Amino acid sequence: MKLGCNTVLFAGFDVQEALDQIAFAGYEYVELAAIKGMCEHLSVDQGTRGAEEVGKRVEAAGLIATAVEAATTDPERLARVCELAAAIGIDIVNVGSGGKSGDEESTKEAIANVVRLADVARDHGCRLAVKPHVGQAIFDAATALRLTAEVDHPALGLNFDPSHLYRADEDPDDVARQWGPRIITSHFRDCASRERQVGPPPTQVPGRGTVDIPATLRALKDVGYAGPLNLEVIGAASYTLPQATSIAAETRGYLNRCLQELG
Repeated sequence: MKLGCNTVLFAGFDVQEALDQIAFAGYEYVELAAIKGMCEHLSVDQGTRGAEEVGKRVEAAGLIATAVEAATTDPERLARVCELAAAIGIDIVNVGSGGKSGDEESTKEAIANVVRLADVARDHGCRLAVKPHVGQAIFDAATALRLTAEVDHPALGLNFDPSHLYRADEDPDDVARQWGPRIITSHFRDCASRERQVGPPPTQVPGRGTVDIPATLRALKDVGYAGPLNLEVIGAASYTLPQATSIAAETRGYLNRCLQELG
């Protein structure tokens, strides 16, 4: 598995500082945040030339970019993000489904829109990774399996986030075994409880919360998953650079040891 860090952890800093600190913390891989209103280290306003410059900075930092977090259900915006991802050579773009949990009409609309989004990703040489998200139409193991059953699309896969699954009253290790090869990337983090609201950044650090991280990693290994494990910590925009870096470094050390123990 490819242990990386999403630059959203460093939302309060520019992309160069984010890349430098992620590399200093020992990571080999990085996910670039292109999240409107939260963190745009990869911005649609940059154009492809700007994206290529970001790609050069990633390479200069000694990192490999594995994914972009777009977090959009707008096909037009997704197309622009995919253009930037393709310019850097990134083929995984992460989104949520949108919609509302437990609402059949909303779920049907969300699934229909995912088809449009997957077409956009395919047309730009990317793969669309949909993350089941608390409160959205696709939010747990069953709705994700419904999505992949109803949408047989070569550019569609799932983004496995144990914290969202845990807060949907799922056991992430069990979900990993259910999803198997449908998982093409992972936003990896912990949480303090099954409460629906995500907690502050320290509770998202793997090993500090209540998710069984070793069991989850073991399940991913058992299903043959060898893709990205990108730490995604939100809510740290006001943190100092040392605080954000300590979260990245602690996580890298813990997860790297867990992966070593898996053999």
